[in-house]
Amino acid sequence: MDYAAMYRQAMEDGATDYAHSIVVSATQAAEAGGVSPEDLRALLDEVKANPCA
Repeated sequence: MDYAAMYRQAMEDGATDYAHSIVVSATQAAEAGGVSPEDLRALLDEVKANPCA
């Protein structure tokens, strides 16, 4: 699952609550071992570039 792309689209749509939910979901998936380090890094880079208020 491309969490970074989902986050980016949510932010472009102005859906900050959904963007926050994507971050939470990705964090939970990472804790369960379901997200690669590269995918998590891409999401973190996207959040840094476009932070949720």
